[in-house]
Amino acid sequence: MLPYLMVVLDENGNIVDFESTLEDIPPYNKEDFIGKNWFETFINPADKEKIFTVFKEILKGNLKDFETFENDVYCIDGSHRLIDFYNKLIQKKGKRYTFSVGIEHRYYKKELLKELAEKLYDKSRLSKI
Repeated sequence: MLPYLMVVLDENGNIVDFESTLEDIPPYNKEDFIGKNWFETFINPADKEKIFTVFKEILKGNLKDFETFENDVYCIDGSHRLIDFYNKLIQKKGKRYTFSVGIEHRYYKKELLKELAEKLYDKSRLSKI
C-alpha cells in the first residue's frame, strides 16, 4: 500500500480522525491531533483561505469540482509536501464531515486514490459514529 495521509474533519475544520504513513508528516499517536484545527496545524497560512474555501465547498456537497484536490501540507521539519487528496462528504447524526485521503503527488492516479480511500473509510472513526 502506498504511504498515505487520512484526515476526517468536522464542520469547523477540527480533526476527528487522523492517520499518516507518510515520511515527514508527523507519525505520532493520532490522539495527539484529535480536536486540533487542520488548517492551523498542517496548512501554510498563505494557502489557508484558498484551502478553507475548498473545504466549505465540499461540506456543501460540491464534489463535482473538489472530489480530488491537491495542496501542500506541512512536514515535521517545516517544509511542505504536495499531496493529492480524494475527498468525500459524510453526514452522520445531523452533522457533516469531510473524509480525505491523500498520497504524494508523484504517485497520483485518481482510481488508486479512490480505492485507497474506500478501504481506509472502513477503518476510520467516522464509520463507527
